[in-house]
Amino acid sequence: MKENILMLLSLEEMESTIQGLKIALEHMDKNRTSIDEKLEKNINDMLKKFLYVKTEYSNKAD
Repeated sequence: MKENILMLLSLEEMESTIQGLKIALEHMDKNRTSIDEKLEKNINDMLKKFLYVKTEYSNKAD
């Protein structure tokens, strides 16, 4: 069964995950860490999805 994990997280959990993904990307960029391009793309895609869902979730909560 394929579940949408983003819908299982609270807003606080999403914000923590977003912060962690941003820190990871900044660290890789700052330290010029060698990383698989596919992995970096996946992290960026995941960050975009989390930001989108967080925005939608926040708008509905208001």
